[in-house]
Formats: sequence, structure tokens, C-alpha cells
Amino acid sequence: MKKKKAVNPPTTEDEALLDAIVENSKDTVEIRGRKWHVTWMRNGTKRKVTHIMLTEKEDDKVNSKCAAAIVLNGYWKILFFYWFLWRWFFYVMQYSDEELLPLIETGKKKVRVEGYCACTILLTEMKDTVKSMTREEVNRIRQESFTALRGRQEKNIPS
Repeated sequence: MKKKKAVNPPTTEDEALLDAIVENSKDTVEIRGRKWHVTWMRNGTKRKVTHIMLTEKEDDKVNSKCAAAIVLNGYWKILFFYWFLWRWFFYVMQYSDEELLPLIETGKKKVRVEGYCACTILLTEMKDTVKSMTREEVNRIRQESFTALRGRQEKNIPS
């Protein structure tokens, strides 16, 4: 006998999590007792991280530079404080890769990709270089999908 799945009302923790997502609240990451706040990544921050990944010659500095960009997360903050903060992470505090990992993971979770993917899919269909289908092609594709749903195959009888 099958068990019926009951729908349980959301808990207070579930409601708090949903509210944090909707209100774009900051996630807190603690590194050596110091708390750093991470919000949704802005386009300028994603652009800066991409630039760091492509241009930085010394692999040791990449994580500190990317972590600094993720913490600052804004054009003006990156413009004025980035040069100082990444050096603070790398030279002064000497954070290891393992210590910066939670900060970078949280930054990765704060990148909105659903909207980008949906726009890419929709814009792909709007290009004028894509060949439009004829009515016969559309009818044939629809007929194939209907026969597949019914579990029948078309007969290959030469006409």
C-alpha cells in the first residue's frame, strides 16, 4: 500500500530562508574570527573576477584578488578599495586557499544565472540567421511527437 505524502506547512527556518533570498540579505562568512558579508554579485564584480582569472600571472594571488572583489562587490568600492584589500588578504593576513574557500563558494552561490540562461535561450530564437521552419517541417515534427506519445511508429510504406 502506498503512503500518501502529506504537505507540511513551512517551518520558521524555511520562512526565514525564503525571506533572506527575497530581501537579498547578506550571507556572512567567518575567516579567523573576522566576519565578511557577501551579497548578490553585480555585473562589475563578475567582470572583475573574470579579468583577474584571465590576466593574473601569479596563481598564488588569484584567490586573494577574487575574494577581495567578491567582498567589495560594487564598481566604486572595487575602484577605490580593491588595491588595498587584496594586498591585505595576501600580504598582511596571509590567508590560505582553504581559508578563502568558504568566501569564494558563497560568492559563487550569489551569482544569478537563471535570468542569464533564460535571456540567452530567448534571444537565440530571435536571430534572423536561424532558418525558419516550413509548415511541412512543423507538421512532421508535431506528428512524430504525437506518434511517440501514443507509442506507435509510422509505417515505412513506399508511396
